[in-house]
Amino acid sequence: MRRHVKLALATILLVMFCQRLLGFAGATAQSKSEKKPIVVIVAADSKLRDISHALLRRIFLGEPTEYQGVRWVPFNYGPDEALRVSFDELALRFSKEASGRYWVDRRIRGEGLPPRAIANQNLLRAVVARLPGAIGYVTSDQLNATVRALTVDGVAYDRANYQLR
Repeated sequence: MRRHVKLALATILLVMFCQRLLGFAGATAQSKSEKKPIVVIVAADSKLRDISHALLRRIFLGEPTEYQGVRWVPFNYGPDEALRVSFDELALRFSKEASGRYWVDRRIRGEGLPPRAIANQNLLRAVVARLPGAIGYVTSDQLNATVRALTVDGVAYDRANYQLR
C-alpha cells in the first residue's frame, strides 16, 4: 500500500512539474465539449468495467474509496474549465458555486482536499493511463487505447440514457 501512495505522490509531482515546464494554463475545454458525452476513464489494463453513479460521486467528493486494494486517485480540471463545470453538475449535482463551497467547508473541517487539477485532457488521459487507481474523465472524442471508458450504472457513453451527457 505504501508503494502505491509513493507512486501516486511521485506521479502528481511529475504532472505538476510538467504543467509548469510546458506552460499549460488557461482554458482547455472546447466550447463543443458540453455537447459531447463526458466519459469516465481508468487505465486500459484496469479490470473495472462499470462504476455506479454513487461510487463516482464518493470518489470525486474526496471520500476514501478503494477497488481491489488500491485507493482511487481522482483527477479533475480547474474550477473554471467548462468540462469541469459540466461534470460537477452532471455527476456531483453541484453548481460551480456549490462545488467551491463544498471544498472550502471540507478544508476548514480538515476533511481532505479536492481531486488534483490537471491542465488538459491529453495530460489527464496520460496520467490516468499510468497511475494505478487513477480515475478521471474526458470528452468522448479524447478516448484512445491507453484508457478504458467505464459505463455508469451499466450504461455506455454512446447511449441516449447516459447520465453524463
